[in-house]
Amino acid sequence: MLPVAASGINSLSNEDLKTAESHLTVPTVSDVPNADTDETSSLMSKSSISIPGDIEEDTNRTDPAAHKTHVDIRGMALLPKLEFWQLFFMMGLLTGIGLMTINNIGNDAPLWSHYDDSVSPGWIQKRQLMHVSILSVLSFVGRLLSGIGSDLIVKKLHMSRSWCLFISSLIFSAAQLCGACIENPNRLMFVSGTTGLAYGFLFGFFPSVIAETFGVHGLSQNWGCMTLAPVLSGYLFNLVYGTIYDQHSTISPEGHRDCPEGLDCYRGAYWVTFGASLMGVVVSLWNIRYHHVQRKIARRKQLEEESREA
Repeated sequence: MLPVAASGINSLSNEDLKTAESHLTVPTVSDVPNADTDETSSLMSKSSISIPGDIEEDTNRTDPAAHKTHVDIRGMALLPKLEFWQLFFMMGLLTGIGLMTINNIGNDAPLWSHYDDSVSPGWIQKRQLMHVSILSVLSFVGRLLSGIGSDLIVKKLHMSRSWCLFISSLIFSAAQLCGACIENPNRLMFVSGTTGLAYGFLFGFFPSVIAETFGVHGLSQNWGCMTLAPVLSGYLFNLVYGTIYDQHSTISPEGHRDCPEGLDCYRGAYWVTFGASLMGVVVSLWNIRYHHVQRKIARRKQLEEESREA
């Protein structure tokens, strides 16, 4: 209660005025809610933002590299980052490998003609459509498995999500090996199936890796940049396939291109992509090792800072 006399404010003594001023609390700028901030801020509290796949931190342990909540790298700021070029290279390499099979899976007709010359063109066309369906279905399955698998790797096994790149590279390697070795066209489903699985798996987890590395705030822009990677690699691998196929084929008097050599019509292209997928395995392992070293360096710096403060 302020000592205010009944006769009015003029009857207050100087001591009473000083006492009243000492009891007054003037709100500061930080105490007043900012209407603009409340209206334009994210629906999620910034203090509770978590990147997909983050491991919940122990309150008694600080690991600055394990929880990149406030990372926000986008646009031209990506270009000096080694992590950007690592992921851009892997995205272009693996999707280019997958696109070569996806775009040329219909060219299994020479394999059928070489295996059984009694099959009709209509029957071969139905088999081609079947492989397109297998690619689509297994791509869908791969996207489902990548979400479950990547969260299992991070939250249960406490490993880096970059291991998903290694798994995807292995599946792509298996697909290219099947494409280079399978001579029986009845088993071509292994080529289309593993390719669809690897392709869907790659696109299922890759946005999460982008969000963890560069921050969730610029995810749409950064992911858009990453999807430009297959432009060059997809063209190059399809060019390799077409060049090898043309070298083993002949043009009939009617103008149709035909290759009577069966698997040899495109075997060389799959050996090229098999080597490229093995390169992806090596790069993904190096990427895992690189991030492991970076986390150790960040943890060491954190411990040094804590020891100085203590």
